[in-house]
Amino acid sequence: MTKVLIFDTTMRDGELTPGVKMNLQQKISISQLLENMGIDIIEVGYPGSYQKDFEEVLQISQIIKNSIICGLASANEDEIITLAEAIKTAKQGRIHTYSLVNIKNQSISAQVLATIKDSVSLARNYCDDIEWSAFDALRSEPDFLCQAIETAIKSGATTINIPDSLGLASPSEFSQLLQMIFNRVPNIDQAVVSVHCHDDLGLAVNNSLIALNCGVRQIECAINGLGARKGNADLEDVVTGVLQQGNYQVDINTKLMSKASELVAEISGLKRQIKR
Repeated sequence: MTKVLIFDTTMRDGELTPGVKMNLQQKISISQLLENMGIDIIEVGYPGSYQKDFEEVLQISQIIKNSIICGLASANEDEIITLAEAIKTAKQGRIHTYSLVNIKNQSISAQVLATIKDSVSLARNYCDDIEWSAFDALRSEPDFLCQAIETAIKSGATTINIPDSLGLASPSEFSQLLQMIFNRVPNIDQAVVSVHCHDDLGLAVNNSLIALNCGVRQIECAINGLGARKGNADLEDVVTGVLQQGNYQVDINTKLMSKASELVAEISGLKRQIKR
Protein backbone atom coordinates (compact mmCIF):
# COMPACT_ATOMS: atom_id res chain seq x y z
CA MET A 1 0.00 0.00 0.00
CA THR A 2 1.45 3.34 -1.08
CA LYS A 3 1.16 6.17 1.46
CA VAL A 4 -0.51 9.39 0.31
CA LEU A 5 0.20 12.51 2.36
CA ILE A 6 -2.73 14.80 3.11
CA PHE A 7 -1.90 18.51 3.24
CA ASP A 8 -4.64 20.70 4.72
CA THR A 9 -4.87 24.36 3.71
CA THR A 10 -8.21 25.20 5.36
CA MET A 11 -6.63 27.93 7.48
CA ARG A 12 -4.47 29.48 4.74
CA ASP A 13 -6.18 29.13 1.34
CA GLY A 14 -9.52 28.58 3.08
CA GLU A 15 -9.28 32.10 4.51
CA LEU A 16 -9.32 33.40 0.93
CA THR A 17 -12.95 32.34 0.70
CA PRO A 18 -14.99 35.56 0.40
CA GLY A 19 -16.29 36.57 3.81
CA VAL A 20 -14.31 33.96 5.78
CA LYS A 21 -11.94 35.03 8.57
CA MET A 22 -10.67 32.88 11.42
CA ASN A 23 -9.21 34.08 14.70
CA LEU A 24 -6.41 32.46 16.69
CA GLN A 25 -8.66 30.42 18.96
CA GLN A 26 -10.65 29.11 16.01
CA LYS A 27 -7.45 28.11 14.21
CA ILE A 28 -6.16 26.37 17.33
CA SER A 29 -9.41 24.37 17.53
CA ILE A 30 -9.17 23.38 13.87
CA SER A 31 -5.46 22.51 14.19
CA GLN A 32 -6.03 20.26 17.18
CA LEU A 33 -8.83 18.43 15.41
CA LEU A 34 -6.70 18.05 12.27
CA GLU A 35 -3.89 16.62 14.40
CA ASN A 36 -6.28 14.15 16.03
CA MET A 37 -7.48 13.14 12.55
CA GLY A 38 -3.90 12.35 11.53
CA ILE A 39 -3.47 15.09 8.91
CA ASP A 40 0.16 15.01 7.75
CA ILE A 41 0.72 18.71 7.02
CA ILE A 42 -1.28 21.67 8.36
CA GLU A 43 -0.83 24.98 6.53
CA VAL A 44 -1.77 27.73 8.97
CA GLY A 45 -1.23 31.00 7.13
CA TYR A 46 0.98 33.48 5.27
CA PRO A 47 3.06 35.01 8.09
CA GLY A 48 5.37 37.10 5.88
CA SER A 49 2.43 39.14 4.62
CA TYR A 50 0.12 39.31 7.65
CA GLN A 51 1.05 39.90 11.30
CA LYS A 52 -2.14 38.07 12.29
CA ASP A 53 -0.92 34.98 10.44
CA PHE A 54 2.54 35.26 12.02
CA GLU A 55 1.03 35.12 15.52
CA GLU A 56 -1.20 32.19 14.53
CA VAL A 57 1.63 30.14 13.00
CA LEU A 58 3.84 30.93 15.99
CA GLN A 59 1.22 29.88 18.56
CA ILE A 60 0.09 26.74 16.74
CA SER A 61 3.74 25.68 16.22
CA GLN A 62 4.02 25.47 20.01
CA ILE A 63 0.84 23.39 20.42
CA ILE A 64 0.84 20.80 17.62
CA LYS A 65 3.32 17.92 17.96
CA ASN A 66 2.31 15.15 15.56
CA SER A 67 1.47 17.04 12.35
CA ILE A 68 3.89 19.17 10.32
CA ILE A 69 3.14 22.88 10.75
CA CYS A 70 3.51 24.84 7.53
CA GLY A 71 3.28 28.43 6.37
CA LEU A 72 3.43 30.04 2.93
CA ALA A 73 5.98 32.54 1.60
CA SER A 74 6.83 33.98 -1.79
CA ALA A 75 10.43 33.96 -3.03
CA ASN A 76 10.96 37.23 -1.14
CA GLU A 77 13.82 36.92 1.35
CA ASP A 78 12.03 38.77 4.15
CA GLU A 79 8.92 36.59 3.82
CA ILE A 80 10.98 33.40 4.03
CA ILE A 81 12.91 34.60 7.08
CA THR A 82 9.69 35.70 8.81
CA LEU A 83 8.09 32.32 8.13
CA ALA A 84 11.19 30.54 9.44
CA GLU A 85 10.89 32.56 12.64
CA ALA A 86 7.18 31.68 12.96
CA ILE A 87 7.78 27.90 12.73
CA LYS A 88 11.03 27.90 14.72
CA THR A 89 9.46 26.26 17.78
CA ALA A 90 7.50 23.64 15.82
CA LYS A 91 8.41 20.04 16.54
CA GLN A 92 7.97 19.49 12.80
CA GLY A 93 7.96 22.57 10.58
CA ARG A 94 7.80 23.18 6.83
CA ILE A 95 8.53 26.25 4.73
CA HIS A 96 6.27 26.39 1.67
CA THR A 97 7.52 28.85 -0.92
CA TYR A 98 6.39 29.55 -4.47
CA SER A 99 7.45 31.19 -7.73
CA LEU A 100 5.47 32.23 -10.79
CA VAL A 101 6.55 29.97 -13.67
CA ASN A 102 4.21 31.31 -16.34
CA ILE A 103 6.61 33.97 -17.56
CA LYS A 104 5.68 35.89 -20.71
CA ASN A 105 9.18 37.13 -21.46
CA GLN A 106 11.63 34.24 -21.85
CA SER A 107 14.57 36.68 -21.65
CA ILE A 108 14.09 36.72 -17.85
CA SER A 109 14.08 32.90 -17.51
CA ALA A 110 17.65 32.79 -16.18
CA GLN A 111 16.78 35.47 -13.62
CA VAL A 112 13.70 33.52 -12.47
CA LEU A 113 15.71 30.30 -12.16
CA ALA A 114 18.31 32.17 -10.08
CA THR A 115 15.55 33.48 -7.82
CA ILE A 116 14.19 29.95 -7.34
CA LYS A 117 17.68 28.70 -6.47
CA ASP A 118 18.32 31.52 -4.01
CA SER A 119 14.92 31.38 -2.30
CA VAL A 120 14.84 27.60 -1.87
CA SER A 121 18.47 27.56 -0.70
CA LEU A 122 17.69 30.29 1.83
CA ALA A 123 14.66 28.38 3.12
CA ARG A 124 16.74 25.21 3.41
CA ASN A 125 19.20 27.09 5.66
CA TYR A 126 16.38 27.41 8.20
CA CYS A 127 14.45 24.15 7.73
CA ASP A 128 15.02 20.66 6.32
CA ASP A 129 11.43 20.35 5.04
CA ILE A 130 10.92 22.66 2.05
CA GLU A 131 7.99 22.66 -0.33
CA TRP A 132 8.23 24.64 -3.56
CA SER A 133 5.17 25.45 -5.68
CA ALA A 134 5.23 26.12 -9.42
CA PHE A 135 2.59 28.83 -9.48
CA ASP A 136 0.50 28.81 -12.68
CA ALA A 137 2.28 25.65 -13.88
CA LEU A 138 -0.46 24.73 -16.33
CA ARG A 139 0.08 27.81 -18.51
CA SER A 140 3.87 27.82 -18.31
CA GLU A 141 6.26 26.89 -21.13
CA PRO A 142 7.05 23.15 -20.65
CA ASP A 143 10.84 23.37 -21.02
CA PHE A 144 11.05 26.23 -18.54
CA LEU A 145 8.69 24.50 -16.08
CA CYS A 146 10.90 21.41 -16.08
CA GLN A 147 14.01 23.54 -15.59
CA ALA A 148 12.36 25.37 -12.71
CA ILE A 149 11.37 22.12 -10.96
CA GLU A 150 14.85 20.64 -11.47
CA THR A 151 16.41 23.80 -10.03
CA ALA A 152 14.12 23.78 -6.97
CA ILE A 153 15.03 20.17 -6.18
CA LYS A 154 18.75 20.78 -6.67
CA SER A 155 18.47 23.75 -4.32
CA GLY A 156 16.93 21.65 -1.53
CA ALA A 157 13.18 21.38 -2.12
CA THR A 158 11.89 18.11 -0.68
CA THR A 159 8.32 18.52 -1.99
CA ILE A 160 7.35 19.91 -5.41
CA ASN A 161 3.79 21.16 -5.70
CA ILE A 162 2.08 21.41 -9.09
CA PRO A 163 -1.03 23.56 -8.65
CA ASP A 164 -3.90 24.04 -11.04
CA SER A 165 -3.78 27.65 -9.87
CA LEU A 166 -6.87 28.82 -11.77
CA GLY A 167 -8.84 25.56 -11.62
CA LEU A 168 -9.10 25.36 -15.40
CA ALA A 169 -7.53 21.97 -16.18
CA SER A 170 -9.47 18.95 -17.38
CA PRO A 171 -8.36 15.59 -15.94
CA SER A 172 -6.66 14.69 -19.24
CA GLU A 173 -4.81 18.04 -19.41
CA PHE A 174 -3.67 17.74 -15.82
CA SER A 175 -2.54 14.13 -16.31
CA GLN A 176 -0.54 15.10 -19.41
CA LEU A 177 1.19 17.89 -17.52
CA LEU A 178 2.13 15.60 -14.63
CA GLN A 179 3.30 12.79 -16.91
CA MET A 180 5.49 15.26 -18.79
CA ILE A 181 7.05 16.41 -15.51
CA PHE A 182 7.72 12.86 -14.29
CA ASN A 183 9.22 11.91 -17.67
CA ARG A 184 11.35 14.99 -18.25
CA VAL A 185 12.65 16.24 -14.88
CA PRO A 186 15.75 14.10 -14.23
CA ASN A 187 15.79 14.44 -10.43
CA ILE A 188 12.02 14.24 -9.86
CA ASP A 189 12.46 11.03 -7.87
CA GLN A 190 14.32 13.01 -5.19
CA ALA A 191 11.17 14.88 -4.11
CA VAL A 192 7.58 14.12 -3.17
CA VAL A 193 5.29 15.50 -5.87
CA SER A 194 2.14 17.24 -4.68
CA VAL A 195 -0.94 18.72 -6.35
CA HIS A 196 -3.15 21.63 -5.31
CA CYS A 197 -6.33 21.78 -7.39
CA HIS A 198 -8.89 24.55 -7.43
CA ASP A 199 -12.54 23.82 -8.11
CA ASP A 200 -13.52 26.50 -10.65
CA LEU A 201 -14.79 23.80 -13.06
CA GLY A 202 -15.86 21.38 -10.32
CA LEU A 203 -12.91 19.08 -11.10
CA ALA A 204 -10.60 19.62 -8.12
CA VAL A 205 -11.24 16.23 -6.51
CA ASN A 206 -11.13 14.33 -9.82
CA ASN A 207 -7.87 15.99 -10.82
CA SER A 208 -6.35 15.31 -7.39
CA LEU A 209 -7.21 11.62 -7.53
CA ILE A 210 -6.12 11.15 -11.15
CA ALA A 211 -2.75 12.64 -10.18
CA LEU A 212 -2.01 9.58 -8.05
CA ASN A 213 -1.77 7.43 -11.18
CA CYS A 214 0.99 9.74 -12.45
CA GLY A 215 3.14 9.34 -9.33
CA VAL A 216 1.85 12.14 -7.08
CA ARG A 217 2.07 11.29 -3.37
CA GLN A 218 0.69 14.41 -1.66
CA ILE A 219 -2.72 16.03 -2.13
CA GLU A 220 -3.52 19.52 -0.90
CA CYS A 221 -7.12 20.10 0.12
CA ALA A 222 -9.37 21.95 2.55
CA ILE A 223 -12.19 21.05 4.88
CA ASN A 224 -15.51 21.66 3.12
CA GLY A 225 -13.55 22.67 0.01
CA LEU A 226 -12.93 26.19 1.31
CA GLY A 227 -10.60 28.37 -0.75
CA ALA A 228 -10.18 31.15 -3.26
CA ARG A 229 -12.95 31.61 -5.88
CA LYS A 230 -14.78 28.25 -6.12
CA GLY A 231 -12.57 26.66 -3.49
CA ASN A 232 -10.13 23.78 -3.17
CA ALA A 233 -10.49 20.03 -3.37
CA ASP A 234 -12.74 18.91 -0.50
CA LEU A 235 -10.72 17.02 2.13
CA GLU A 236 -13.41 14.46 2.91
CA ASP A 237 -13.98 13.70 -0.79
CA VAL A 238 -10.23 13.38 -1.37
CA VAL A 239 -9.66 11.00 1.54
CA THR A 240 -12.69 8.89 0.59
CA GLY A 241 -11.57 8.80 -3.05
CA VAL A 242 -8.01 7.75 -2.17
CA LEU A 243 -9.25 4.92 0.03
CA GLN A 244 -11.72 3.73 -2.62
CA GLN A 245 -8.87 3.19 -5.08
CA GLY A 246 -7.68 0.33 -2.89
CA ASN A 247 -3.93 0.51 -3.48
CA TYR A 248 -3.21 3.65 -1.46
CA GLN A 249 -3.34 4.39 2.24
CA VAL A 250 -3.86 7.56 4.23
CA ASP A 251 -3.24 7.76 7.97
CA ILE A 252 -6.51 9.55 8.63
CA ASN A 253 -9.14 8.82 11.26
CA THR A 254 -12.11 9.06 8.91
CA LYS A 255 -14.56 9.01 11.81
CA LEU A 256 -13.50 12.57 12.67
CA MET A 257 -14.06 14.01 9.19
CA SER A 258 -17.69 14.90 9.77
CA LYS A 259 -16.79 16.56 13.07
CA ALA A 260 -14.16 18.66 11.25
CA SER A 261 -16.70 19.58 8.60
CA GLU A 262 -19.19 20.72 11.24
CA LEU A 263 -16.56 22.76 13.12
CA VAL A 264 -15.38 24.58 9.98
CA ALA A 265 -18.98 25.14 8.84
CA GLU A 266 -19.73 26.76 12.21
CA ILE A 267 -16.61 28.96 12.06
CA SER A 268 -16.97 29.95 8.40
CA GLY A 269 -20.75 30.18 8.23
CA LEU A 270 -20.63 27.99 5.11
CA LYS A 271 -21.99 24.46 4.97
CA ARG A 272 -20.21 21.70 3.10
CA GLN A 273 -21.43 21.26 -0.48
CA ILE A 274 -21.87 17.60 -1.45
CA LYS A 275 -20.29 17.27 -4.90
CA ARG A 276 -19.73 13.54 -5.36
